Amino acid sequence: MENFKDLAESALDYAQSNGKYCDYAEVRLESNISDTISFFNGKMHLGNLPIDLTKDAFSRKIGINVRLLVNGGMGMATTNNLNRESIHNAVDHAYKTAKRSSKQRKAPIQMSEEKSYEISWQSNYDINPIEVSLEEKIEFIENFLKIFTEKKHPVEFIHIFVLITEQRDIYYINSDSAKISSTVPRVAFLPIIIGIQPGGKNEQSMSTFATTAGWNELISWNLMEKVREKVNILGKIITEAKKPPEGEIDIILGPKVAGIISHENCGHPHESDRILGREGAQAGESYLREHEIGFRIGNECVNIYEDPTIPGSYGFYLYDDEGVKAHRRELIKNGIFNEMLLNRETASVFNTHSNAAARAVAYDREPIIRMANTYFAPGDYSFEEMIEDVKLGIYMKSFTEWNIDDKRLQSKYVGQEAYLIENGEIKNLVLKPGLEISSLGLFGSIDAQGNKDSLEWEGAFCGKSEPGQGCPVWTGGPNVRLRNVKLA
Repeated sequence: MENFKDLAESALDYAQSNGKYCDYAEVRLESNISDTISFFNGKMHLGNLPIDLTKDAFSRKIGINVRLLVNGGMGMATTNNLNRESIHNAVDHAYKTAKRSSKQRKAPIQMSEEKSYEISWQSNYDINPIEVSLEEKIEFIENFLKIFTEKKHPVEFIHIFVLITEQRDIYYINSDSAKISSTVPRVAFLPIIIGIQPGGKNEQSMSTFATTAGWNELISWNLMEKVREKVNILGKIITEAKKPPEGEIDIILGPKVAGIISHENCGHPHESDRILGREGAQAGESYLREHEIGFRIGNECVNIYEDPTIPGSYGFYLYDDEGVKAHRRELIKNGIFNEMLLNRETASVFNTHSNAAARAVAYDREPIIRMANTYFAPGDYSFEEMIEDVKLGIYMKSFTEWNIDDKRLQSKYVGQEAYLIENGEIKNLVLKPGLEISSLGLFGSIDAQGNKDSLEWEGAFCGKSEPGQGCPVWTGGPNVRLRNVKLA
């Protein structure tokens, strides 16, 4: 990276000289390193699994991304030929694209005015996961295979383990005098367990344990016990779970379910590019397009935040890919539509400032509006206080499937590990209770959010855009209680 910074600076100088006129210019030099190891039923794979979960086993990418704004038109070009001629050709291509775009646009693109920074930053870690030996990574996964031989299980299991270690290094500069260097290593461990009862039921579970706090952080999480517990629970769900109750009941959502809801029912519809309609042909729009800031979404106790700056989080960053300093975004505050996710382009449309939501996953991808770490904020209730006055309800600790419409309004979540609640007590497992409800109905039914003691996080890869960008994120929250909702 250091050897190529002068080429990035040359690209920016060239974009602003040689007779060109740019309203705005930026250059992002980026290196992406990624190693993936997979085990399918105990057999190691360095590369694609029989199911398409991973790509190349060992990936090394480095290149330059140039974006130019010319007369209100945006042009972008990339190259991995890191020599002056190729980079200048990329600048020329971006410039021509921007000029063509400016003639076709009804309204010119503008970039919001933001403070510029000259800084270097990185995530905090002791052991960079990309530097851990292949032998140690293999041994780490092989330990989990023992779970399936240490005792007799009531069902058969298919098991897949994926370990992804990566590092992203960026040197970002723009015509507003920003100059930002960053290094963020990441590690993600994905155990995928499928329980099968021959001739009967089956259940599958996928978890993502992920962090930017280093290899030592990942291995400190007692993952063997967590996976062992998941295997045992899947077996019990298949063999013991009973039919859930019918009619209107109370539901307590565990952190895993609260987390996916915060991401899908709140994070995505609060993306300003969706609100403006840009994502309509790819991933949908937003029901909030019909509403303005200040619209009541849910009860006063509902608070959902989005914060890239959480130390160790999988979606961690301190400055986005447009050089804007990150901070916590309060999407729903006391039940009110409080804030959108904005980049510099959409911030200009709404006559405000960017809140640092521009992210790309590699040098050859456009920075677009993305989530980082989306979660229900902790409230005041302990779990015991939540269940004590529930006469009839469900504790949906985890989910097995979900779906949601293009506007992020109508949604359905199906429980996996879920328990009956009767007269304030947790009872037996129930089989696949379904919550089918609108976003407004869901947030309007919430009357309690658990305290910080129940706050948990789950790693994920959020898909968006074309070409696709699978962005690392965290979802999370405490337990959340809904009153008088109907099971699907």
